[in-house]
Amino acid sequence: MTEKDAISVSGLEKSYGQVKVIDGMSLSVRPGEKVVICGPSGSGKSTFIRCICGLETRSAGNIQVAGHDLRLDCRNIRDFGGDVGMVFQHFNLFPHLTALENLMLAPRLVRGQKRTQTRQNAMEMLERVGIAERAEYYPNQLSGGQQQRVAIARALCMQPKVMLFDEPTSALDPETVGEVLEVMSALARDGMTMIVVTHEMNFARNVADRVILMDAGRIVEENVPDAFFDHPEHQRTREFLKKIDHE
Repeated sequence: MTEKDAISVSGLEKSYGQVKVIDGMSLSVRPGEKVVICGPSGSGKSTFIRCICGLETRSAGNIQVAGHDLRLDCRNIRDFGGDVGMVFQHFNLFPHLTALENLMLAPRLVRGQKRTQTRQNAMEMLERVGIAERAEYYPNQLSGGQQQRVAIARALCMQPKVMLFDEPTSALDPETVGEVLEVMSALARDGMTMIVVTHEMNFARNVADRVILMDAGRIVEENVPDAFFDHPEHQRTREFLKKIDHE
C-alpha cells in the first residue's frame, strides 16, 4: 500500500471448506477513486467487499483501508471507527425505528455523540439523499428506493472515508433504481472513494474511474470504462457484456 492508496488488498484468499471463493486477488484504490466490480453470480464479488469491511474473515492476504491494517481474524475491526461505510443489497434497517432513529443509532453507540449533534447530522444526511421529509417514517412506510437511500444516509452519518456498495439496486423495483443511482452518482461527484458491486452498466460507464470483471474469485479484466466496454481484451469479458446486453 502506498501513502496515496485509500484501499489496498494484496493476495486475498477466502475459502469455505474446500471451495475457494477468492483466489489471490489484489487491488489498490486511490482516494476519491470510483471502482465498479461486475461479474456473474458466484464470482466472489460480494465476498470480496465483505472481506474489505471486515464482515468476512479471510484465509490469506493483506487488507489495508484508510490507513488501518485489518487483521486476518478481523478482531481489530473497531479500530476502523466508521471509516468504512457499507450499503447492502437488502436495506437492513431496524423496523421498530424511524428513518431518523436508524441514522442516529450508530453515531451515539459507537462514537458517543450527544443526541442534539447526532440528530442534526442525521437530518443533514437525510437531506443529502433527498429524503428529509420522511425522517419520522418507519421502514415499512417507505418504498424500497427510499429505504435504500436511508441506508446510504445511515452509512454517511459515520463520516466514512470509503463507501462499499454490494448490489445496492438489485432488490429494487425498476422505477426506484434511478433515485438510488443518482444519490450514488452525487457521492461520486463529491469525491467519495467507492467500490461498487453492480450490474448497472450505465452507472459503471458514466461514473466509474475503473471497471473490473471478476470470475471464479479472480480479476479477469480491469480498465477505464470506455476501453472496458468498447474494446474488451478478454473473451470472458466479451461474453459477459454480450449476456448483459441481452438481459
